[in-house]
Amino acid sequence: MSPLVLEKPVFTKDQVVSATEASKSLSAIRKRAKRAPQFIADHNDIDTVIIDYAAYEEMYGALQYLRELEINRIAADRVKHGPHEFVPFEDALTAEELAELESIDPGTIPDEDLFE
Repeated sequence: MSPLVLEKPVFTKDQVVSATEASKSLSAIRKRAKRAPQFIADHNDIDTVIIDYAAYEEMYGALQYLRELEINRIAADRVKHGPHEFVPFEDALTAEELAELESIDPGTIPDEDLFE
């Protein structure tokens, strides 16, 4: 997956908290994090960000969506530019795998279990 080049986040001085202060007043920082991310600095270097869980879920969902888009883009690019020699399904399996597949009785699994 290709990395994205992003701008650094913009934040105010009020959102930066020293690690010492964070260890002493985590409850207050958590409350402030519901309004805006809180950046924890250790020796003037920001190394931790505290955010509201709803914001985290939103970011996580967006990231998953972008990852899926990138995987689909890569797959489409491979189909478009890849070799156009098709391999029959049976040729992709070993003899043992093909025998196992052919031995499966399709009537043993009820449709209700297949399509939930």
